[in-house]
Amino acid sequence: MQQQTYRQWQIAAQNATSFRAKFNLAAEIVKSELSSREIRRAARRVVRTLETVIDLPIASAELLRKAHERFGALTELLLSATDLTASNEKNYPELLTPCIGRGSEPV
Repeated sequence: MQQQTYRQWQIAAQNATSFRAKFNLAAEIVKSELSSREIRRAARRVVRTLETVIDLPIASAELLRKAHERFGALTELLLSATDLTASNEKNYPELLTPCIGRGSEPV
C-alpha cells in the first residue's frame, strides 16, 4: 500500500505545475500516516513556505524560488523512496514470502 501511495504522489508531483497543486500535494503528504518521517518533513517545509501566500494573488520571487526548491527536494525523496521499495521487492522477494498465503497482502 505504501509503495502504491508513494507512486501516486510521485506522479502527482511530476504533474504539479502550479504552486497551489504543489501546496495541496505537500499538505496531503503531511497529513498521511503512510509517509515516512523524512518525506513528511520535506512536505512540511513546502507547506510552511507557501501557507502564508497560497491564497494571495501574488508572492515574492524569492519565496516562490524557495518553494520550488523545496518541492524539488520532496519530489526527489518520493522518487528515491519508490525506487528503493521496488528495488527491495525485486532483489529480496523473500521479504514478502512470509505474508503470502496467510490471508494477508504482502507488505
